[in-house]
Amino acid sequence: MTLSKQERKVAAGFVASSLAPAISCLVTNPIEVIKVRQQIDQRPGGMTATMRHIYLTDGSLGLQAGLRMAVVREASKAFFRIGLFDPLLGQLHDPARGSAPLYKRMLAGMTSGAIAALVCNPIELVKTRQQAGHGGDKFSGPIDGLRKLHASEGVVGMWRGTGVSMIRSAAVTGPHLTTYTGVKDLFVRKGWLNDAPPLHILASLAGGLTGILCNHPIDLIRNRLYDQPVAADGRGLHYTGAVDCARKLVRAEGAAALYRGFMAHYIRVGPHYVITFTILEQLKRILVNDRADQDGPS
Repeated sequence: MTLSKQERKVAAGFVASSLAPAISCLVTNPIEVIKVRQQIDQRPGGMTATMRHIYLTDGSLGLQAGLRMAVVREASKAFFRIGLFDPLLGQLHDPARGSAPLYKRMLAGMTSGAIAALVCNPIELVKTRQQAGHGGDKFSGPIDGLRKLHASEGVVGMWRGTGVSMIRSAAVTGPHLTTYTGVKDLFVRKGWLNDAPPLHILASLAGGLTGILCNHPIDLIRNRLYDQPVAADGRGLHYTGAVDCARKLVRAEGAAALYRGFMAHYIRVGPHYVITFTILEQLKRILVNDRADQDGPS
């Protein structure tokens, strides 16, 4: 069966959206481990101190904790988070009417981000617990991790924290993809840069910064909820929910704690998005065999 050009573009978008971040994750996972440890540990300390603590307690392999699960998480979540953006935007805006306004891009990005978080929550939960470095959360692989999670906490437990995770994913994906595509369109339209890797790098850094500024406090709260121990009936022993977690966090550690690990977050996200979207752009063009300009996260 022969696919039309538009169908090839949609299919290529999903494939590239899954492969590119999985490849990028191989490079940036150690920074993600440091970020998660900083968010979960209540001891003060910068990136260097946290890296040293991980190395001393877990060895060099500790910096790649949860790597296999992280790769699976990136490939699966980005399949929906990035892959759905273009199709959703196409439903909200007719390209024949010109460039999509920012509010439509924001709506498409927030929707695709929320869908990705809902579908992939069990994977995210296992990944976070592995990277937190708890001895009891040792898995031989992604399937083993999901199987043990289901055995110990049931189906309901596999979707623990889904609400805050969906809000978190929407809060990062909407601003990120809106900024990324907006910067690309602006620079191409003004003739400042061509639609090529230098522009992709600039747009990735801008989009990543916007995204994590909006979502970092939510990301931290979500990780605290994921990491807390649970009672036999599945109730969290430290927090009853996201609001309770935020209130206790601010009361015990101050409002600045909501941005603990921010630098590690951006140092991880910046290079991750640069590698991801540079690879993604080229993959889409190879798969579609078309170097025409594309409207979307491309």
